[in-house]
Amino acid sequence: MQNDNEIFEEIKRSTNLNPRTEFVNDTRHLLVKKANHIRKVSKIKKLSYYWSVVIATVAMIAWTSLFGGNQYIVKSYHTVMSAIPKNNEESMTASTKNPSVFIYHTHTTESFTPLLNNKNPDKALDKKKNITMVGAELTSELKKKNINVLHSTTDFDKIVRDRDLDYSNIYDMSGKEVQTVLDKNKNLKLIIDIHRDTQLKDATTVRIDGKDVASVSFVVSENSPNFKENRKIANLFHQKLEKKYPGLSRGVLLKVSQTRNPYKQKFYNQDLFANSLLLQIGGVENTIEEENRSVELLAEVIDEILIEIE
Repeated sequence: MQNDNEIFEEIKRSTNLNPRTEFVNDTRHLLVKKANHIRKVSKIKKLSYYWSVVIATVAMIAWTSLFGGNQYIVKSYHTVMSAIPKNNEESMTASTKNPSVFIYHTHTTESFTPLLNNKNPDKALDKKKNITMVGAELTSELKKKNINVLHSTTDFDKIVRDRDLDYSNIYDMSGKEVQTVLDKNKNLKLIIDIHRDTQLKDATTVRIDGKDVASVSFVVSENSPNFKENRKIANLFHQKLEKKYPGLSRGVLLKVSQTRNPYKQKFYNQDLFANSLLLQIGGVENTIEEENRSVELLAEVIDEILIEIE
């Protein structure tokens, strides 16, 4: 049996390698993703883990070229993957510290008729069983992918009621929290205000892999100072979702946010940060199971986009 030194000596004496373009691209994507995740641990772990991935990749390519067996790649792949924790549990390293993503809910009490056993869409509001459950599920899915997430369950509806404010002030209340989070977290890449649509189930449900899934849509303030940036990130999400799961995204909706006071315009808080999304997941008649299926697919796309907007 060869030892490590003998193997690497053979690697150094081997001819130049010409791996397939697809293999190079896949390897690059893996290394970039691993490098992003490594920032969440100590510098020592970061350095050692990164180089272990690089060395393992180089050794794998060399081994295939020298000994010509794809079976070695397959065996090595399964060996490595079996040592990695499965994604059925949240990562132990992901946390609320130094978040990349901030999730909140301006209309906190928005709920779903099946969840409340209530057939009246106009009364699908609840202080506990509401859209924050969907945000919590998305937070969990992102943590499985080693993404640091901060999820706010602040009841902005209650704040408005307690202060005897007009309901049109609710974005002022949620905006203050967004600004506080921005001031404290300089590495944020994405801010998502999650709502559910008022449309009924036929308009907010899509069939994917034989299961009903809550479709999504993105609302962009057309008069926001960050309109171009806000629309760009929303379009990026729509395009990626359409490519991976056709029909899941119902598109990007442009709206002019209006108030009674023309000197005090509202922009769904999108004026506070360029990569801001107002995301509608499902509608008033979707089940929580349908919402959660949508969230699982959304988490995949968020993971991809966070790498691209590094």
